[in-house]
Amino acid sequence: MTLLEPTLRINRLKVFQGGHVAFDCSFHPGVNVIRGRNSSGKTTVMDLLAFSLGAENIRWKPEALRCTSTYVEVSLNGEVACLRRDIDTALQRPMSIFWGEMEKSLEAGPQLWETYPFKRSAHRISFSQAIFEAMDMPQAQGDGASNLTMHQLLRVLYADQPSVHSPIFRLDSFDSPLTREMVGGYLGGVYDDVLYSAQLRVRELDAQIGKQETELRSIFNVLGRSGQSPNLEFLNTKIVELEVARDALSASLATLKQKRELPRKEANKARASADGLRQSLNVARQAESVAKDKLAALDLDIADSRLFVRELESRLLSLDESKETRSYFGNVQFRFCPSCLSELPEARADAEHCHLCTTALGDGRGDTQLLRMRNELSVQLKESRSLIDGRTKDADALRVQIPLLSQRVRKLEQDYSAEANVWSSDVEVALEEAARKLGALDEEIKQAYERQKLASVISDLQTRRDELTAESKRLAESIEHLEQKQAQRKIEVAKAVNDATVRLLKLDLPLQPEFVNAKEANFDFVENSVYVNGSRNFSESSAVVLRHVFHLSLLTASVQKPFMRLPRFLLLDGIDDGGMEKERSHRLQEIIVEECSTFSADYQVIFATSEINPKLEKSELVVGRYFTSEARSLDIRDS
Repeated sequence: MTLLEPTLRINRLKVFQGGHVAFDCSFHPGVNVIRGRNSSGKTTVMDLLAFSLGAENIRWKPEALRCTSTYVEVSLNGEVACLRRDIDTALQRPMSIFWGEMEKSLEAGPQLWETYPFKRSAHRISFSQAIFEAMDMPQAQGDGASNLTMHQLLRVLYADQPSVHSPIFRLDSFDSPLTREMVGGYLGGVYDDVLYSAQLRVRELDAQIGKQETELRSIFNVLGRSGQSPNLEFLNTKIVELEVARDALSASLATLKQKRELPRKEANKARASADGLRQSLNVARQAESVAKDKLAALDLDIADSRLFVRELESRLLSLDESKETRSYFGNVQFRFCPSCLSELPEARADAEHCHLCTTALGDGRGDTQLLRMRNELSVQLKESRSLIDGRTKDADALRVQIPLLSQRVRKLEQDYSAEANVWSSDVEVALEEAARKLGALDEEIKQAYERQKLASVISDLQTRRDELTAESKRLAESIEHLEQKQAQRKIEVAKAVNDATVRLLKLDLPLQPEFVNAKEANFDFVENSVYVNGSRNFSESSAVVLRHVFHLSLLTASVQKPFMRLPRFLLLDGIDDGGMEKERSHRLQEIIVEECSTFSADYQVIFATSEINPKLEKSELVVGRYFTSEARSLDIRDS
């Protein structure tokens, strides 16, 4: 037999009532048959098997609740482990796992057992995650942010007795279509964890790219309003030039301090520095005054334009009201003169003349005039708003520029005041001028380095954004390929299950016409429905047959399609439900055994019946003893 992954197999179940063993049964690979009379505890054993694997919402029988715990030895992809759960009506019981055989687990101390909660937490994985990892099954998210659990998978793997009319899933009061779809896709191998991870990563990348672009837009907006350049290469060149200029100025200042004399040309220049400062101050004041006047004029024009816009909007509203009024009063017939209140003579009453003054009304020129006026006002309104936008931009630019102009004026005033009020020699003037220039260069270099840091941040943001964008594009291409592969797998699985279901239904006793003439068998995990020839409404016994045949077909498909994640394991209860005839039940059992005998991969099917086929009674397929009302499945002891 070939071991396909994942493969789950139960080796042994042991149920304790305190220190007393209430049930102990070994199971083998392949088909296992539990048999016994009605109400002898077969379903209780099946429920305990499902519960020990992580199932929830068990309809506990009274004798089961008198037990305390279950121990089940399982093979997970061929590796043996022992699972322990305490029996209780409370939901979401934890599970303890011993990574070894049952006999060793019964002798092991508590420190050798690992206890896992039903739900994962920030610090602990759930027992479902532990089992999935042992079977090399990927983690998958179902409805919301919750991970798929063993309970959700066992809703398909365990066809229990009460769910006669639920052909795919065990009934669950907390069911949701999204979860059913996820479970179906997961077991069918359609769910691709690589695709899912890629989709999650793309969403993360989109968020990160958006964040990077938002930061870049904010920075560029500030730089644009302040007139700074984010060009890193330009800033590097600028810093080099400033450093060279500073070195030259420092050298010139050092020479001047040593020699304490100036060339004639430099001396004349030093003596003329006060005049130069005065001229520069006048130019700076004029530029500041012009900018402030222009800003004031722009603010006035903007305010005036906004008043004009409001007037135009008011006129448009008045035109609309005038049109409504004209249409309302156009059909009013005056019997008295609105001026002197005298009764009017009968006037010509037609649509082409005014009934009051008999003036010809024309061909709707009033409406045409209103439309023309409205269009003119709309054009003016659009032009005015455009002018406001342009002037607002100019005003914003001036508001940024004026503080710089004012700062320059203040600096020149300070420099001129110092120059004009204190007498200095030519050398002192030159030294002071050189020191001022040196200080200005130091400040400019400092600002250049600060802008260089900002430019470096911008460069890093752009590089990171480009890297994220490139990764997003690569993932998008991968996602497209994986989605195509996923769609192809979905078709493959559907066809395999359809072919097996149709073939197996035809092996049933010829009692249901749709089964005899079965041509197609479609299934829908979301609707929890199986259709045969387009119909899903059958007799109760036929519904039982369809339910078990469909689950068997899933197992068949999982053996044929190694990529499927159905763990080559089924629990089938209620073989004889729905008023099933003995012969039909025997035939269904034969179908199960014969179909399973064709499998080339490891598998396990455990089913319970009260009407065992005589051909199976003496075979090696049966497990445990025959249950009766006198010797029930659980050996419960009174305290």
